[in-house]
Amino acid sequence: MERLLEYLKVAHANLKSNKKRTFLTMLGIIIGISSVIMILAAGGGAKNMINQELNDVYSGMIYFYIQDPDKANMKNFTEDDIRFICDNAGDHLYGATQDSSTLAAKANTIRGTYDIYVGSGTPVKEYQSTDKIIKGRYFNFSEYNAASSVGIITEALAKKLFGTTDVIGKSFEVNVNNQSNEITIIGIRETKKSSGIGDALTGKQNEVIEIPYSCLERKFGYDEYKSYDILLIADNEYSMECSKRVQKLFESKYGVREEGAFGIESWTDASSQFDSILNIITLFIAVVASIALLVGGIGVMNIMLVSVTERTREIGIRKSLGAKTKAIKRQFMAEAGMITLIGGLIGIVTGLILGTIICMAIGAKPAFSILSILLASLFSCGIGLFFGIYPAKKAAMLNPIEALRHE
Repeated sequence: MERLLEYLKVAHANLKSNKKRTFLTMLGIIIGISSVIMILAAGGGAKNMINQELNDVYSGMIYFYIQDPDKANMKNFTEDDIRFICDNAGDHLYGATQDSSTLAAKANTIRGTYDIYVGSGTPVKEYQSTDKIIKGRYFNFSEYNAASSVGIITEALAKKLFGTTDVIGKSFEVNVNNQSNEITIIGIRETKKSSGIGDALTGKQNEVIEIPYSCLERKFGYDEYKSYDILLIADNEYSMECSKRVQKLFESKYGVREEGAFGIESWTDASSQFDSILNIITLFIAVVASIALLVGGIGVMNIMLVSVTERTREIGIRKSLGAKTKAIKRQFMAEAGMITLIGGLIGIVTGLILGTIICMAIGAKPAFSILSILLASLFSCGIGLFFGIYPAKKAAMLNPIEALRHE
């Protein structure tokens, strides 16, 4: 232990005597370590934020579709099939709605004409979003059956169209596919809050008016919905259980016992795949960034070789006074290890700071991993020791007589 402390003490003194060169040698290590930690922290934070935004929009959604029309003995789902699911929903399943796309539309109010989006479905669509109805109510099945011209808008859209959220009972003209109709507002949904890259995921949802699909179909003449699939909405925790129950209901209803007649695709499955893709991308970028560590390691080796050349006479004197080959080797290994250790620590702190700054800029919380920090530290030290072996060995193998002659 005393010898180790002596090696470290001598190494510190030698590095301190060449501060600029030592810092420049450390720079490659600092850049490599900080880059890896920054990317892992920012990538993890961005991934968590994106997943949260997507969960807010798609959580609990299940696509129930006809996988094989021949086995299912049917080509399309019908309105009766959607009502059948709603009537037999059971625990944790809110019901079903058409899987119709959000349509671009125009809104005409006394304040002017605005671009908005129209979403439609059954009353079950109320539960598709985690954003609550804060004023009024959602449309019911009586209004759905009557194709009533009613709608629910967000706080943001209410302020955009009317300048206030006190709009329950007000009407405005909506134009979809060159068909216009007066829609009466019966509910206000809270605005989805987001920031940074999450805006791209939530901005559209904040300017949507939700109306009965029957209204879109009968009063706007929209008939492009192809009912190959139905959107089930359930508690996210029980989504697969609910989808399996619906599958059995339909197999019983249509007398289908063959596997593969109906298919299920839940948001949980899609989320897992999305997570895997993001993890691969983050890991790939981190690996590319870690190449800087190898460059830094080569820099350490070069400087240590220069140091061996400069201190050849010193090495000769020490060996003539009885210093063993192992002691010389350990001395230079200690110097290489100290350079990478200090550089690694500075790199870790720099990476944490940069990762936090990037996450703040995109509105995400940094995802720091203790394991990744420890691995980065160990890798940093390993790089130093690995690239310090050759210079240390070269120093240890110097002939003391030849070393003393060196000028």
